[in-house]
Amino acid sequence: MDLIRNDRRLLQALQRNARQTISELARELGLSRTTVQKRLGHLETSGVIAGYQVKLGSSYQSATFQAYVNLVVDPHYSTPIVAALQRMPEVEALYTVSGKIDLVAIMRVGSPAELDASLDRIGALEGVRDTDSAIVLSTKFDRRQG
Repeated sequence: MDLIRNDRRLLQALQRNARQTISELARELGLSRTTVQKRLGHLETSGVIAGYQVKLGSSYQSATFQAYVNLVVDPHYSTPIVAALQRMPEVEALYTVSGKIDLVAIMRVGSPAELDASLDRIGALEGVRDTDSAIVLSTKFDRRQG
């Protein structure tokens, strides 16, 4: 999709603060309210904007543990494994990757014991051959956080 310059500026403004009103966005971008509303509607209907989410603050993140879990799976069981992981609320994201591992799960849990229990449930899934996990100790930077 070819985005016009104002669309990119609008997306950047929304990434900084998705709770801004149309009037605030228009003022920030130097555009009319009508233009901002029209462009926003277009970005939503064309699928560029898929939704609006809550950005979790540092107080929540510091009270939880994030872990990256690498999974090696039997290809015949890939679909049910993905479905099972999707039902686990502690799995925030799941990626298919190249290399010796098949999937990477990004998990957020409240304690090491909760991570241990989650890893036991994942390891017990039919078709999971191996797991390897790493707990995030600190975040040096994260461009996704806006």
